[in-house]
Amino acid sequence: MTTENWYLKNKARIMREIRFAIPHYRRCIAQAYGKNVADAVVAETIQRFEALLPEIPYIGGSENILTENLYLSAAMLAMYQSLKARGKSVDEVAGLIYRGTASLYSGFPFQLLLRIQGRQLLTQKRIDQRKRAAAISQKRLYPDDWVFEIVEGDGQTFDFGVDYTECGIVKYLTREGAPELAPYLCWLDYPMCRSMRVKLVRTETIAQGCERCNFRFSRGPAVEVIPDFVKN
Repeated sequence: MTTENWYLKNKARIMREIRFAIPHYRRCIAQAYGKNVADAVVAETIQRFEALLPEIPYIGGSENILTENLYLSAAMLAMYQSLKARGKSVDEVAGLIYRGTASLYSGFPFQLLLRIQGRQLLTQKRIDQRKRAAAISQKRLYPDDWVFEIVEGDGQTFDFGVDYTECGIVKYLTREGAPELAPYLCWLDYPMCRSMRVKLVRTETIAQGCERCNFRFSRGPAVEVIPDFVKN
């Protein structure tokens, strides 16, 4: 199946996801720049995303749980392009994306869904599923995909870990001429884990120039990490 066929075949569902989420970002943009700008940016973001959609790299479609991460990063790219065209810096846009995503994840139904996912994340069944996915990733069937391996938890400092040695989002944004956005999108994992009620500790990411992204998950209160570009 080709890249174009999968994304276009699933376009209606994907666009429903984007349209459901976009009001959270519209509110943040309106607070920063006013309603008229927010409405224009949202309309343009959707238009840009629809143009990007057919060209998003195919990495296995529905068989790969990271496919959603890839097309959502394309939606963030479309928003960045729309705001950048209006003279906004990557820091400014990233702050809006972070706030919008945190709002989305803390509202219904995402908070409930993420809480369920959080309870499942550290089960042996889910870990075994990720091990199988990791083994497939090592085959490098799709050059634009992630490559990762599972790290066994020690039961003390963390329960379950993932080391990514290749990142699909970094590859995609680099190809689209916006690699500067990638490090900011890494921060979105923290509000997600907060809603999942899972503790994430990570000290390296590929987008920040490291050789790997070292995710370490454990049960317990989420680490509260607010990046400087959101505080400012």
